[in-house]
Amino acid sequence: MGTKKKSDMEFKFIYNSTQIKEREAYGYAKSLDQHYINPIDLDNETITERQWAEIATKLNVSVQDLLDENNDYYKDKIEGKDFDDNDLLQLLKEHPQLIKTPIIVSDKTAKFIKSPFDFNEMDMAFEEIQNKFANKGESDG
Repeated sequence: MGTKKKSDMEFKFIYNSTQIKEREAYGYAKSLDQHYINPIDLDNETITERQWAEIATKLNVSVQDLLDENNDYYKDKIEGKDFDDNDLLQLLKEHPQLIKTPIIVSDKTAKFIKSPFDFNEMDMAFEEIQNKFANKGESDG
């Protein structure tokens, strides 16, 4: 990883290294030299319940929406059962394979990554956000 420059935007890249497509997505994320990527591999690291709740808020989804409904553990143990958010957050912490990943997280927002092209869209969106903050003092009309 390159050194962090003051102008770089920092992102957390949450992924599961046991999944080849996610390793490939991480490789692509690392190639974005205008950003500093802080990888969080769910196969080796734990995210707290509170952090998952914050990530869900940044994604603008419910905690339930963080779950990968195609996961075997989900199908066997969770599907059709009623869990409150606290139970789901505990499950996410204990069984990170349940989480839809990869997810990229900045200070203000987050996004599920479905393909490497999502990074290009995010670059444009974050550039717009940065420009908005840079031009905050200027009038809009």
